[in-house]
Amino acid sequence: MKINFDKRFKTFSGKDTSDKMSDLVCQCLFSYGQKPGATPDSKYTAYKLCNRIMATPAEVELTTEEASLVKDVCGAMLTAGGYGQVYDLIEHPLT
Repeated sequence: MKINFDKRFKTFSGKDTSDKMSDLVCQCLFSYGQKPGATPDSKYTAYKLCNRIMATPAEVELTTEEASLVKDVCGAMLTAGGYGQVYDLIEHPLT
């Protein structure tokens, strides 16, 4: 699936923030590994995915496994509002 991470996060009232979704998702992926059960392979996958998103944030091709990793990592590191926006973007990429 193709995902456009080149978007701004929104506040609780729907206003754009200065935070780019690609930047915060990549920060989460880059910092992945604090969670128990993170394997060296999953850490390296997160690192490679971080680099791909940063290279072309407007058009990132994700496998189902990569999308699950993004949701898992962001779910552990972002607030409910931030995570919800990432989740919706991945689950409903055209909306």
